[in-house]
Amino acid sequence: GVEVQTDYVPLLNSLAMYGWQLTCVLPTPIVKTNREGDLSTKQIVFLQRPSLPQKAKKKESKVNNL
Repeated sequence: GVEVQTDYVPLLNSLAMYGWQLTCVLPTPIVKTNREGDLSTKQIVFLQRPSLPQKAKKKESKVNNL
């Protein structure tokens, strides 16, 4: 008789523009009740993005100075 509602779509869409990807969601033992009696929990969201390639300019400038 319990319905769980989560909506990470707006968060994920806003962060996806910068290359972030959802890797894991961990529930916490923190539970709160609002005035209507609805329960809410806190969750920890882990995101990652691929590492950016190193710029080759530094290497090129060292070669040109030799």
